[in-house]
Amino acid sequence: MGETVRVRSRSARTVGALTVLVAVVGLGSSLVGGWAGAARFSAPLVLFGLLGWAAFWQPYVEVSDGGVTIANTLRTIEIPWPAIESVEGRYGLRLITAYGPVTAWAAPAPAGRQRARGEQSKTADAVTHRLEALRAAGHLDDRRLERPAPKVTWHRALLTAVAVLLVATVVLPLTD
Repeated sequence: MGETVRVRSRSARTVGALTVLVAVVGLGSSLVGGWAGAARFSAPLVLFGLLGWAAFWQPYVEVSDGGVTIANTLRTIEIPWPAIESVEGRYGLRLITAYGPVTAWAAPAPAGRQRARGEQSKTADAVTHRLEALRAAGHLDDRRLERPAPKVTWHRALLTAVAVLLVATVVLPLTD
């Protein structure tokens, strides 16, 4: 039907890059202060950079013929087209599905004037256009869901790293 479109917020990616940059500069600064400073400040700085990357750089929304994939900070959700009932885009992207509402962290919201005029986000427009094209072509006439819930993949490596860094943030300063 159409090409795969992946949307990420440019402003959020800028914030993500800045948090990683602050973490790297902070790590360099703490290493200059010696091992005691590095032991005390490295874990919270790495945690800060990791959370900035996870929350602002990594999330995306992908619109493909198979459905909509929403990669948020902690998990990725795959929504097949037959499950999507409606699309809300005034404040970013919110899909009303047979499974319940699903909100995308990565979808940029329209600017104030656009929102005041009732315009949707560009991400919501992309989803709406593909959904309408699939409906017009008759692909969604017999809507059947393959599974009782959407496919959800938790970002286990990220969650594990955050847990380890949180423990290190508390424990390492106590070893002085």
